[in-house]
Amino acid sequence: MVIKKLFVVGLFLTVFSCTKEDTKVQFENLQFIKESPIAIPEPSGLSFNSNKTALYTVSDHTSMIYKLTLTGALVGELNYKGNDLEGITVDPVSGDIYVVEERLREVVRLNSDGVELKRFHLDIEENAENSGLEGITFNPDNNHLYVLNEKDPGLLIEVDDKGKIVNQTELDFASDYSGIFYERTEQVLWIVSDQSKTISKCELNGEKIVSYRISDTKAEGIVVDNVTKQIYIVLDGANKVQIYSYK
Repeated sequence: MVIKKLFVVGLFLTVFSCTKEDTKVQFENLQFIKESPIAIPEPSGLSFNSNKTALYTVSDHTSMIYKLTLTGALVGELNYKGNDLEGITVDPVSGDIYVVEERLREVVRLNSDGVELKRFHLDIEENAENSGLEGITFNPDNNHLYVLNEKDPGLLIEVDDKGKIVNQTELDFASDYSGIFYERTEQVLWIVSDQSKTISKCELNGEKIVSYRISDTKAEGIVVDNVTKQIYIVLDGANKVQIYSYK
């Protein structure tokens, strides 16, 4: 009788301790390579430059755009001064830069010098100001953008080059969604979650393929090099760039 009761209690705890991100696809392991401090307060968002020789990030604190080496050394900053910058991506063909303004719910297009070319507002469900637009990535195969709404609700928003929403999907595999990257070779999306401490590889419709656990919170941006099989993430609270390898 005692054994039976213990089994029932254990089963109850197992079922009710599972979160939604645990019920999809089993987790795989990443190999940690290294981390580097970066001289930028509260970095948020990450992008390669057009030829993958450098990184761009933005700062929650200064709302400015910074250029880094692949190991995190500060190279320079662009002239653009934002309102509440969260995500950044680069068109590898034109070199134009796109950033998201979280509280304004806007996407801003800049040239490679940081001069504003145009902006558009995304008409999505209103939520808390600091739970809005968070990550952005560019698909050069169709000139579409993929934008994340962080949470309440967590959304994957596909936007055409005129700023029109062509598809919108509610995501359900993590507690929040803080950074996104379009990987062109496999034509997949990589999405990082701050609160769930995961990196997830997804189909373009947002369906998760596989997830990887990371040990740190405040992961706010991600890029992936399919050739070297390396993942770069930027940590907001720790002001670091970390590099992992995957299979």
